Amino acid sequence: MRGRERERAEVLRLLAGAPGPGAHVLLVEGEPGIGKSILLAEAAAAASALGTGVATGRADELERMMPLAPLLSALEETTTRAAVARSAFPGGPGLLMWLAERVSTTLERRAAAGPLLVALDDLQWADPVTLMALRTLPSRLAGHPLAWLLARRTTGDDDGERLFGLLEQEGATRIALRPLDGAAVARVAADALGAVPDAELTALAAQAAGNPALLLALLTGLREEGAVRVDTGVARPANAAGPAGESAPAGAGRTAEAREAGETGEAGEAGETGDAGETGDAGETEEAGGCGRAEATAGFAGTGAVAGTLPRRLHAAVRRRLEEVSPRTRHLLEAVAVLGRSFCPSYAAELLGEPPAALLPALDEALAAGLLVVTPEELAFRHELLWRSVLETVPAPVRQALRRQAERVPPPAAPVAAALIAWDEGRLSRGLELAREAAEPLPGTPGPSGRRDPQPRAVLAAMLIDLGLLDEAEKITAGSAAEAAGRPAWAAAVLVLRARLDLAAGRADDAAEQAEAALATAAGLDVPDLACLALSALGAAALRAGDLPRAVRALASGQAARSAGTPYGRLRAELTAGRIVEARDGATAAMTRLGGLYDGLAGHAGVLTGEPAAAAWLVRTALAAGDRRRADEVVAAAEDLAGRNPCLPGPPVAAAHARGLRDRDLAALGRAAAGYADPWARASAAEDLGVLLGAAPGRRDAAVGTLDGALSGYGGVGARRDAARVRRRLRELGERRRHWERVDHPDSGWSSLTGTERAVCDLVSQGLTNRQAAEQMFVSEHTVAFHLRQIFRKLGVRSRVELARLAALSAAGPDGG
Repeated sequence: MRGRERERAEVLRLLAGAPGPGAHVLLVEGEPGIGKSILLAEAAAAASALGTGVATGRADELERMMPLAPLLSALEETTTRAAVARSAFPGGPGLLMWLAERVSTTLERRAAAGPLLVALDDLQWADPVTLMALRTLPSRLAGHPLAWLLARRTTGDDDGERLFGLLEQEGATRIALRPLDGAAVARVAADALGAVPDAELTALAAQAAGNPALLLALLTGLREEGAVRVDTGVARPANAAGPAGESAPAGAGRTAEAREAGETGEAGEAGETGDAGETGDAGETEEAGGCGRAEATAGFAGTGAVAGTLPRRLHAAVRRRLEEVSPRTRHLLEAVAVLGRSFCPSYAAELLGEPPAALLPALDEALAAGLLVVTPEELAFRHELLWRSVLETVPAPVRQALRRQAERVPPPAAPVAAALIAWDEGRLSRGLELAREAAEPLPGTPGPSGRRDPQPRAVLAAMLIDLGLLDEAEKITAGSAAEAAGRPAWAAAVLVLRARLDLAAGRADDAAEQAEAALATAAGLDVPDLACLALSALGAAALRAGDLPRAVRALASGQAARSAGTPYGRLRAELTAGRIVEARDGATAAMTRLGGLYDGLAGHAGVLTGEPAAAAWLVRTALAAGDRRRADEVVAAAEDLAGRNPCLPGPPVAAAHARGLRDRDLAALGRAAAGYADPWARASAAEDLGVLLGAAPGRRDAAVGTLDGALSGYGGVGARRDAARVRRRLRELGERRRHWERVDHPDSGWSSLTGTERAVCDLVSQGLTNRQAAEQMFVSEHTVAFHLRQIFRKLGVRSRVELARLAALSAAGPDGG
């Protein structure tokens, strides 16, 4: 039960008999193989240890025609024996009502002898009578010492979802088992292998995407087949280089980087054994192409049991999952596996020589079984290991024939689109590789770059900025600027890149000017992604510079673009919009706006790379709004992103920052504060660390020193709003930091206003109260009132209305003083 501490606590709370309506019902749900059955077994063992009676049952797909089978089994009854006890009662609805009454009576009798836990698993296969009984029995028997623990899969189960929804409305607690995070996966791997896994095994384990059943089937199978050895407490591939430095075979260490689409799926119950089907040739690679082209690599490194093939135990587990669907659906999955982890249905239909409509029944069945998931542009195998297993069990001659056929069918997606899709999904290394390929010069084309279309280089530069590779991004941007003449879209793209580079370099005011110039250049162009990225840069720069009114104007002007752009641009603009809303209206308002972004992180993890420390900000906002579940989802997405991009330094640091915030982990925040390459993100992690130190007894001096470091970091990149917030934190610790310079000003007019007075004027002119303006500036309400009196005196106005009118006139022309 690694990584399930919160869920175990809920089970113990259930067994403790917490009072209140519905408090005796715990609902557990999750994707196949995520650990529901193990949790129920742990609950049964804990109940027995407490002296509580246990009645366990399980719905079975083959017993759906037998009414009340799970409950009767749990109570050690059978339909036949119950009917005999009823003697001459005829069949039909009357018998069903009598059976339900018998279940109720038996539960009352068992509960009269002492507390009883009723644990029912796999309710996605429960018959309608069982679902009806479970709808009424918990409330009907609420006066008895009965606890209910009900579990179901979340794939293709509308009736179970309705039951859980109704029980939750009556007070039941519902918990969704999520994929294990990186730390829990590491502990499970160490348990299964008997030693800490090395980097190569860790990367392979990451392909299970936190699914316990897949993970254990993989690791146990590798150990059983002698594919792992232990040296000095570290588990390595059996043929990999050990501590003495013996070399591994050429090509070792390559792993797949296909996206993890949605949540996890089952690959059979962990711990079961079975024979694998026929496997393909070891070490074969799949070449990347456009939409639906294979994106595999050679798999796990080495020779023998782990050379491009997976262990027999995992193949057997995946085969059990495939046996849940029809032969036609299995055959379709085997065919499309050759196209890659994800594929376009239209491309698959063309490859198979069928109209797309002919594939719909099989695709629907695979989706309902949790074998495939829907992404914005394609369908995808739910797990990388699931896809690899299906691919390996296709006989090599068949796989080769399908590949040759696929090569004759032109892919519908362009390289740039494929790069953006990969980036949006969080396959950063793959996205960068595709972008570099797309930006390569083409022979025989004019221009210094050898390309007519500058878009690939713009996309590549944007990705490099995301990764903090600013020197290379600067070279690409500078080399492309000369080509922008007479090409408005490309000119606007260069300005957006300039804005992002200025922001990364700490020139927030310059970044805002470049972003506004990009918007003006792109005006009238039908390029919503360009507008999204420009607005995102403008909003981020304005916030960092402490210019909330400018940020709010960007928010208001960008609604149309955000609704029309692709996920790559739209979600980045939504993230910036959420930050502006949080700055203006607080965390709860931001959470309301960002619900779709939080829910879509599993499929759009690339949005976490769009801003420094984006994952940490999402966690901080969710926690401030009291939404622990979404904070957990962000941490899981950040750690998954890090696991799928092990060669990139940024994602692990961002994941440590997010996890440190959620868990209040000083060590994790310290690693983030030291590990970020971006100075603003470093200051953000230092601020979070300082806040946590300030709340710890006896750590005041450390907190002050850390916050001073954050203040210096923010000051170095022109983040005035963030610096003001840190000064307030220092004041709360009894420390004041000077932040103004003496400047001679006239006695009256706009030019007489100090920087602080201009900030107060801007906020009040936007309609904010003194208290709201104080919250934005991280000062007291009295300080705002003092500056407002000074503003009225210098500008000769007597009311907020006059001030707002004068501010509007000033914005339309030169100094209005």
